[in-house]
Amino acid sequence: MITVPVFIIIFLIFIAWTQYEMKKGDKAARKAEEEFLAREYEANHTEKKDISDLPILRFEEDIIPVPEEGTVSESDDITGYINSLRNLIHEPMMDLSSYSNTDLKLTYGTANFTLLSSYDANYTSFLMLFTNLARAYERREMYDLAEKSYRAALTAGSIKLNDYTGLAKIYLKTDNPAAITALIEEVQASDIVRKEGIVEALKRELAKY
Repeated sequence: MITVPVFIIIFLIFIAWTQYEMKKGDKAARKAEEEFLAREYEANHTEKKDISDLPILRFEEDIIPVPEEGTVSESDDITGYINSLRNLIHEPMMDLSSYSNTDLKLTYGTANFTLLSSYDANYTSFLMLFTNLARAYERREMYDLAEKSYRAALTAGSIKLNDYTGLAKIYLKTDNPAAITALIEEVQASDIVRKEGIVEALKRELAKY
C-alpha cells in the first residue's frame, strides 16, 4: 500500500481550494459586469426628465474673502483665484457627487447628462478654488484670510478632509486650539458623511499643540 505524504495531500487540497475560489471570483465578477452593462444600457436609453425643479446652488460674492486693496498684485495667484471665483459664482452649480454617471442618466435621462455634469463640475471647481485661495493666503501668512477662505469652502458645502484639517492648521499657527475644539464639536453635531474620520483627523491636529 502506497502512503501519500501529508504535505502532498495538504498541497493538493490547497490547489483545489484555490481553483474553486478563483472560479467563484470569476463568476461573481462576470455577474457584476453583466449587471453594470444592463444598468448602463438602461441608463443610455432613459428618456429626458424634467429638471426645472432641481435646486441650483447660488452664492453671493461677499462669500469670497478678498485682501485690502494694494495688498497683492494683479499677477498674484491670489488675484487669479479671486477672479476665477467671481466668474464662476454666477454659473449654475449643483452638488451631484452622490450620483455615479449611470445613476445620473437613470434618474434624469441621458439628454440631461452633459448639462448636469457641467453644473456638478462648476461646483467642484468652486470649492477647489476656495481651497487653493486659502493655501495661497497661508503661504503669505495672511492667516485671517486663509481661515475665512477655508470657512467659505465649508459654508458652501465642502466636506473635504483637507479643508477641515487645513483650517485646523491655521488655528494652530494662530495659537487658537480652542477653535479646533469648537470645530470638532461642530462636525460631531453635523450629519455630514464620514464625519468620524474628520473628527479623528482634527483630534490629531489638536494633539500637535
